[in-house]
Amino acid sequence: MPSPGGLVGREAELALAAAAVRDLSEGRASTLVIEGEAGIGKTRLVDCVIEDARSRGITVYGGQAHPFERTRPFGVVAAALSLSRRSPDPRRAAIGELLDGRALGMSAPATGDIQYRVVEEIVDLVDSACSEGPVLLVAEDLHWADSASLLTILSVARQLPLAALLVVVTARSSPRSAQLELLLADLAAGGAHTLHLQPLSPDEVAAVARDALGASPGPTLTAMLTKAGGNPLWAVAMVHSLLDDGRLRRTGDIIDVTTSELPASLSDLVVRRLRDLPPAALELLQVTAVLGDSVSLRDVAAVTRQPPAEVVRHLSYAFDAQLLDEADERVVFRHQLVHDAIYQHVPPAARRLLHREAAVVLMAGGADRLDVADHLILGAERGDEQAVAWLRDAAREASARAPSVAVELMRRADALLPRGHREADLVSAELVQALLRAGQPAEASDRAQAVLARPHAIEVHTPLRVALVGALALQNRAAELSAVVQSSFADPALLQPSDRVLMLAQQSWALTYTGDPRAGEASAGQGLAIAEQASDPAMTVWALTALMVAVGRQGRFGEALIHARRASLLAEDSPDTRSLPLRPKLFLGLALFDCDLVGEARAAYRAALDDEFGAGWWLSETLMADAQASFALGEWDDAVPGLIAGGRTALEKGNPLLVSQSLAYRAIIATGVGDHRTAGELTAGIAASLDGDQLSYNAGVLAFAVAGLRVAQGDHQSAFDLLLRCWRFDAARESRYYHRCLAPDLVRLGLELGHRDVAAEVAGAVADGAALAPDVPTVQSLALRCQGMVDGDAEPMLHAVSLARQAPLLVEHAGACEDAARVLARGGRRDEAATLLTEALERYEQAGADAWAGRVRARLRELGIRPGLRGSRHRPVGGWESLTTTEQAVSRLVAEGLTNGAVARRLYISPHTVNTHLRHVFVKLGVSNRVALATAVHHTIE
Repeated sequence: MPSPGGLVGREAELALAAAAVRDLSEGRASTLVIEGEAGIGKTRLVDCVIEDARSRGITVYGGQAHPFERTRPFGVVAAALSLSRRSPDPRRAAIGELLDGRALGMSAPATGDIQYRVVEEIVDLVDSACSEGPVLLVAEDLHWADSASLLTILSVARQLPLAALLVVVTARSSPRSAQLELLLADLAAGGAHTLHLQPLSPDEVAAVARDALGASPGPTLTAMLTKAGGNPLWAVAMVHSLLDDGRLRRTGDIIDVTTSELPASLSDLVVRRLRDLPPAALELLQVTAVLGDSVSLRDVAAVTRQPPAEVVRHLSYAFDAQLLDEADERVVFRHQLVHDAIYQHVPPAARRLLHREAAVVLMAGGADRLDVADHLILGAERGDEQAVAWLRDAAREASARAPSVAVELMRRADALLPRGHREADLVSAELVQALLRAGQPAEASDRAQAVLARPHAIEVHTPLRVALVGALALQNRAAELSAVVQSSFADPALLQPSDRVLMLAQQSWALTYTGDPRAGEASAGQGLAIAEQASDPAMTVWALTALMVAVGRQGRFGEALIHARRASLLAEDSPDTRSLPLRPKLFLGLALFDCDLVGEARAAYRAALDDEFGAGWWLSETLMADAQASFALGEWDDAVPGLIAGGRTALEKGNPLLVSQSLAYRAIIATGVGDHRTAGELTAGIAASLDGDQLSYNAGVLAFAVAGLRVAQGDHQSAFDLLLRCWRFDAARESRYYHRCLAPDLVRLGLELGHRDVAAEVAGAVADGAALAPDVPTVQSLALRCQGMVDGDAEPMLHAVSLARQAPLLVEHAGACEDAARVLARGGRRDEAATLLTEALERYEQAGADAWAGRVRARLRELGIRPGLRGSRHRPVGGWESLTTTEQAVSRLVAEGLTNGAVARRLYISPHTVNTHLRHVFVKLGVSNRVALATAVHHTIE
């Protein structure tokens, strides 16, 4: 790899970077993180990477974050990819419209959270570029970057691990934001190589000086250069300063210093150069530093109110002093350390005034509020009402595009107003809403409670209470939430009907998910009555959805479906966006699935995904629901990628319960195929949540996963204890939702371990639950199956099998066959038992549940039957025939040139799922990139 500008002492780093570029040229993806102190050589190393990439014909996109741009959403990414409404490329122009707060193809500002949509559009754009050839994406100085840019970089790296893409990012070692630390940790976890640039050795510093001087430094100069601390920028600056001041003397091939005086730091050196500038030039340079490290002359002229020609004339002195340079028609400081030194040299009071003036002038000239918001943050002082108004406007603009940016803007606005100011409560209320949108419910509830606890403006009373209820609901703090609702209803004159419905719906969910579905039903029913009386379709949807969840948790699945169907129809006919962020189609799918209407459920999930690809709300829930449907049907080849994708999306959205659910279903599959090591690793991530007095609302499926592995490992007693604990926890709360997970194994283990009373108790409770869902085949089958096991009666168990056949669900159908066969065999009806075991075996083999199939074969052998691998769905380990149906579909679409996002939309899966499928495809076909995959697909077709 070339070493431009005499890059010294970075041989190991250059070799690793060269290997990454070489891999990229061969179609392999990777990520490089380059970190170190300012001036240590990060940009020099990046220049080497870029030069090497371009010499190989690789497309390079590069952007740099700048000071005072943390409030500009997607700033560094937009710069790298030239995303602008004025771009000649339609896709980049369309994303530019989104970045300006406008939806694709629309002229009005977009509503809702579009941050997810922007990220996905950018990922898809990069994916498209990679399909045309290898791409190097560089993002420098991420210590300055906004949160939306950090999220986008992470998404690109995560979602395109199989594209011909090299992502290179740089950052200072400190200070760092928590978001940047999280990004770097996530990149490292994903396999990124981190290059920590250490200080150069004394010999390497001497080599840097030799390159700068054209001769070797003498002993005194070499000793003096140790003050640079191994920083090459500081070392070169010292040499140039001494040279400019005439303090170096050459003797043969040696250059040494004639003085012992030297500035203590690079900042001192820069300040010393400032003393030589004319006052007018110094003043302009300081204004330029306040504007940023890369600014337009037009902005400098506007803020200083001087003609551009006059600005150019004065700044020429700074160019001559090697403080400034020019790049892309902008004035740039020679290095950020130079910028920092000049900026810090401006007295703090003067800096504040200049930032404030810059914001005023630039906005008056038409600048976007978000582009100048950092100047407002840095320039405004407490009591600055105009700055507060501007920050509030900027936060509204940022709310949909970058919720976390909106939070920071509102924090500053809140801090600028003194307590008791007439606008203080309004600003606090807006901050609470911003925190909720950004996924920070704990702080949102704390701030809302603080305002409500003191005398406050009447106009914020209700909005704050509604927001507080929402924040408490997200934290499952049901008792506090109910107290807020009840106290709010004590003065109904302050509440609009829509406020009351929202509060009651949120209360219903909190009550239901914390173990009181009956109370949740009552709350939702009250909300529904209010919504219907007000003839408010949107609020009716909220109430119906809450009611559906509450009655479903009690096992009244048919009734839940009625509510879900009605909510879905109302939502289709209602343009009222207050129905967001609910996705009635998703909830309809959940209700359909609970009623064994699997085909209709999956159609509803896919309809919901059509919406979710354009927004981030409920995406992880939708992906997880569809993946769970694949699991339940026995389509495990598709279930695993979907579960992984749903889990990753849940992790990105901060939903730990769905993350644990993903782990649980994957553990069940691992146990079913006989991979106990993987199952153990997966259950290790969820076992702790099953300890303690309070269990999560999804504890039933978590317990099913953990207990299933324990049974497979021979630990029947602890499996029974765990299932019984979860059963009693749900029973005390009249929650029957997980009966189908818990009851069969609990009855079977209870009888095996001599706990017949427990088995009978469970069977009786299941029978009571079956009365609440008379039209759901698997619920009716479950009741007959459990009672049949307790009584040892084969006839109800045969009826249970017949009912289970009406639903295409693997575990319910095959499990009923196994349990019925056991009772039949004990009664001497061996042929019938063998027939049912063979039926179960076929289902397990089709799913690839090798361990469960092995269990059934063992029982068939006990009956004197030697089953072969008949009906096995095992495929070859390599080649086209080894691919699943979905993997083949993904491969064909990729071979056509579709991006991951386009494939995802075509197949109603997520880009994460596409990635997982492609990983499997690459291994099975023995290819390492998409070009090779396309060749293999075309060869197969021919």
